[in-house]
Amino acid sequence: MQCTLTVRPAHIAVLLLIVAAIGCSSDTTPSTTTTATPSTTQPSTFTITWNNTAFPATTLGTISSTTLVVTMWNTGTAAVAVGAITNSNAAEFPWTTTCALNGQLTAATNCTITTQFKPSALGDQSATLDINANGKDQSLSLSGTGSQAVNPQLSITPTSGSATTSFTLTLSGATPSGPVSLHTVYTPAPGSNPLAFATTAWTADATGHLTVTSSHDSLGTFENWFVDASTGLSSNHVFSTVQ
Repeated sequence: MQCTLTVRPAHIAVLLLIVAAIGCSSDTTPSTTTTATPSTTQPSTFTITWNNTAFPATTLGTISSTTLVVTMWNTGTAAVAVGAITNSNAAEFPWTTTCALNGQLTAATNCTITTQFKPSALGDQSATLDINANGKDQSLSLSGTGSQAVNPQLSITPTSGSATTSFTLTLSGATPSGPVSLHTVYTPAPGSNPLAFATTAWTADATGHLTVTSSHDSLGTFENWFVDASTGLSSNHVFSTVQ
C-alpha cells in the first residue's frame, strides 16, 4: 500500500517524525503459537508381577513360612499364549501353578505360579524359575538358606574333677551363626565363699554348634545353660562339680 501526503515546507520536520513513529500502516494480525501435542504410550495388556524372590532361613525338611507368588495378568481383549514353566531346583523350591501350560491365558484374566522353599541341605540354596509367555522368557533367581533345627542341647564333660580340671561344655542345635549367652550359677562347697558369675556372650558356628572350655578353682557345684538369643529358647541345664 502506498500513501500520498500533501506537504508544506514548514511542516516537513514534524511530518517526518510522525511517519517514522507510526508508518503508513501497521500489521495487526495476531501471532500464532504452536503447542506440541504430548505423546502417550499405551500400557501393555500383558504383565508379570512377583514379590521378593529371597526366602528366609528355613529349618531342614520344613516348608518356608513365606511363598513366592508370580502373577501373569492379561488385561487385553485377546488371549495370550503361555508356554513352559521350569524350575532348576524343584526339589528344594517346589512350585504349583494355575496357568495353562502350553495353552492360553484368556482375556481379562490372570493366573499364578506359587513357589515355596524346603531345604534339604544346610547353607545357601538357589534355583532359577523360567517362565515363557507372550512369546518372551522371564527368569527369576530364587534363593534361601537351609538351617539346622533350633533345639539347643548342652552337655558337659567331665561332670566332676579337681580345681585343675578343664570342663568342656558342648552346645548343639542352636541357630546357625547366631548369638547365644552362657549362664552360670555357683553353689559353694562348705567353707567356700559365694561367687557371682556374669553372663557371657558367644556365637554358634554355621552348623549351630559351640564348644566352651573352662576351669574353676572354687570348690562346689556349677550349674550351666545356654540361651539362644535368636529364638529365646534355653538349653537344658547341666552340672559340674569341683571337689
